Amino acid sequence: MTRIMWIPLLMMAVAVSLEPFRIGMTVLMINRPQPALQLLTFLVGGFLMGTAVGVVVLFALRPALGSAHFTLPRVQIVVGAIILLNAVLVAAGVLGGGRADGRQDRLIRRLEPVTNRARRLLTGSSLWTAGIAGLGIALPSVDYLAALALIVASGAAATTQLSALVVFNVVAFALIEIPLLCYLVAPDRTRTALSAFYDWLRSQGRRGVFVLLTTVGCVLVGVGVAGLQR
Repeated sequence: MTRIMWIPLLMMAVAVSLEPFRIGMTVLMINRPQPALQLLTFLVGGFLMGTAVGVVVLFALRPALGSAHFTLPRVQIVVGAIILLNAVLVAAGVLGGGRADGRQDRLIRRLEPVTNRARRLLTGSSLWTAGIAGLGIALPSVDYLAALALIVASGAAATTQLSALVVFNVVAFALIEIPLLCYLVAPDRTRTALSAFYDWLRSQGRRGVFVLLTTVGCVLVGVGVAGLQR
């Protein structure tokens, strides 16, 4: 697998790791009873789901490697274009945080009993809840499937592709792994720092998401175009 493939793949993994929802769930887990066990269970659930889905998709897509149109540069350009489109939708308010209107307010009120029950589950002490939450955050998303497409299009051997899948997930779950390790050394400081980082990330709103998506999208398109010209 070439360095051209690794750079955008790792950038996409970093972008996934910075998803506010993922970090918010990590903050929630670190504030539950037995935080270390909660974080570990949350991490194991997410890592197992992400890896299992990745293995299934990789081997399902491998036959497409025989197509002359399924090349790494082309996949990079297509994935980059999709990410740039998402960035435009975020900036326009179509995705990621528009204001709630009256209909949304009424919907929220109707769902309040359900959300209250979910809140009680999430703030409880059950490790099953942590594990299921981990499985939930690792369900295949557009960005994850795009990363898998990059791995498949690299044309590397199966063992190398599996290694890339593992590395991607390690980086994507870094902001769960690092707080877990830090919590074992300095629990209070870790909880405070993680909460502050989450608040800062949320304060960036659509602007932060737009910048992140635009950067990743431009890199992918640029690397893909350069690959086509070789």
